Amino acid sequence: MERATDNAAQTVEAERRVRAAGQRPTRARLQILQSLLDLGQPVSHSEIQEHIQVRWAESIDRVTLYRGLDWLVQHHLTHRITADDRVWRFSAINPEHPSHPHFHCLRCGQVLCLPESQLPAPKLPAEYRVEEIEVVVNGVCPHCQRQD
Repeated sequence: MERATDNAAQTVEAERRVRAAGQRPTRARLQILQSLLDLGQPVSHSEIQEHIQVRWAESIDRVTLYRGLDWLVQHHLTHRITADDRVWRFSAINPEHPSHPHFHCLRCGQVLCLPESQLPAPKLPAEYRVEEIEVVVNGVCPHCQRQD
């Protein structure tokens, strides 16, 4: 029962975030953002697609998914993380943890948010402004280390 309550709360939260951005909460936008809230960590396109299939028992085509993710990034509702494996991963933005680095496991590809490691804003020349800071720490996760 707790899972259903969590899902309902995230559905409301996803819609609230889209409306707060001054936009229309379409089914695709809500499914994508809800999936990111459900999963709670940076995930790839295919993981989002799979989650939507399992949770709503329906599929979302790749073009709709890509457009939806781009829209969510442009409206600062999600952020896109690029790791060395050239796979984009997406995560719902948590207002309590704005800019933070991510850890990318070079073996299994897992990406983990490191919200406790806040990034200082760099000092820029006059009239420049920071739009986004992206730091990815590459290494090996504990699970993959145990496989050695």
